[in-house]
Amino acid sequence: MSGGVGGFGRWCPALWAGFAFFLLVLSTQPAQAQFYVRSPEVEKGVLKFEEHGAVYSGPGTEERRRQSHEVEGKYGFTDRWEGIVEGFFRQDIGGSLTARQFELGSQYEIIEREGDGLGLAFRGIYEFALQNGSPDELLFGPIAKYVWGRDSATINTFFIGQVGNNVGINSLEMKVNWRLKREFGDTFALGVEGYSTIEDLSHAGTFDEQKHRVGPVAYFEFEDLLPRWEFAGGALFGVSDATSDVTFKFDAELEF
Repeated sequence: MSGGVGGFGRWCPALWAGFAFFLLVLSTQPAQAQFYVRSPEVEKGVLKFEEHGAVYSGPGTEERRRQSHEVEGKYGFTDRWEGIVEGFFRQDIGGSLTARQFELGSQYEIIEREGDGLGLAFRGIYEFALQNGSPDELLFGPIAKYVWGRDSATINTFFIGQVGNNVGINSLEMKVNWRLKREFGDTFALGVEGYSTIEDLSHAGTFDEQKHRVGPVAYFEFEDLLPRWEFAGGALFGVSDATSDVTFKFDAELEF
């Protein structure tokens, strides 16, 4: 889908503001980047709502979580630039589900891919901390995708700097997310995804002290429905001691 539906465009500002207000309301109630590989494409006039969830099994030495969720809204203001609003929620073992961050940012498509070839974008997000004693964060970095036929490879390289009065590190955190994907038609695809986190580049530590996971993912896309739906689900296996043994991930996207 490459454009808005009918007269939907005139409602986008109200829906955009309403979604941001909804996240702020959630953020006052007890209820980082999630396990989702971003794509560089930007579509003018298209509004998307997304949920990226994860359930954890077998706590790691540095990761003791039950579940986490990222709720995201995006709107393409031009052919290359989109606005982004997000909310991040997490439940640690023995705790309750709480709002951790409210995020605002944008993505700019540097190289527009047409058919096979390379697409490239840059994303920047300001993450407002919602827990006392936690620093705000600034996330930035490139998103690249290469497509050949029904196969594609996508990689996100994000750097995160802490800002404000509660800074815990003076260096940058780095997150690398990647995906290899094979389409088996217009509706179904299979792939492998990997996620790595180095929390302090100035003190990277050993491989087992970092967070690394990889696993298979299935993708479903229903372009004939209005609005358009996309789903994905998979299991990510921890390959370092700091990481949970298994992370079950799911993604849902609704596009207008």
